[in-house]
Amino acid sequence: RPSGRLGAVQFGRGFKSPVVSRVGSRAAIKRMRGMATAASTSSGEAAKRVLVCIADGSEEIETSGIYDTLVRGGVQPVLAKVGGSKDSLACKMSRGMTFVAEKHIDDLTANKDDNFDMVVLPGGLPGAQAFASCDALLSMLQRRKEAGQWYGAICASPAIVFEPNGLLPSQATCFPALQDKIASSVANDPSASRTVVDVEGKVITSQGPGTTLEFGVELLSLLVGEEKADEVAKGLLISREKQAAAADV
Repeated sequence: RPSGRLGAVQFGRGFKSPVVSRVGSRAAIKRMRGMATAASTSSGEAAKRVLVCIADGSEEIETSGIYDTLVRGGVQPVLAKVGGSKDSLACKMSRGMTFVAEKHIDDLTANKDDNFDMVVLPGGLPGAQAFASCDALLSMLQRRKEAGQWYGAICASPAIVFEPNGLLPSQATCFPALQDKIASSVANDPSASRTVVDVEGKVITSQGPGTTLEFGVELLSLLVGEEKADEVAKGLLISREKQAAAADV
């Protein structure tokens, strides 16, 4: 089986992205767009930091796609290992590749280093189960929810990590085979959109490996603005399609 460190993976072939749903009140969507515009026009600021968690059994396409897309957008991803020994930061991913994290989640907790602009969880069922068993990670996510700070997940993680721990927003999606696990907890049809941005809850979710790049581009739209997100999407050969579902409030 192949192995190698996670790097700036180059994607040479793209796909056309289907609808990305942004849901929330008109006021909330307007505020989000205003913050995105401000982010894209600011200068001299430190790069945005995003914590990308991995564990043994995390999905490698999702992990590398998220990481790579963030780097292309000028965002600093920090790859953190969840679970397992702190003596080695290597994680054996779901298809046998080995990714090496930069930090361990326990060290971040010990050093009170949780000043991230976003926390993102890739999928992979064993990896998601490891996330769900990590008190340090769950506490970090709960603090973000209470503070109104963005976090996100893709594939199995919305169903395995968010739903049982009260972290799922009112609008979300996840891997199709697990959508029954979240259907009764959300107001939308989880199968209707490949990526869902819940503006009120400040949570972004997506379905799986094939939606990873559009998920990453939507992360950029929240972090550094629409202009940079469109620029990165163009380089990745993604045609962005967005649908804003706003309530009349």
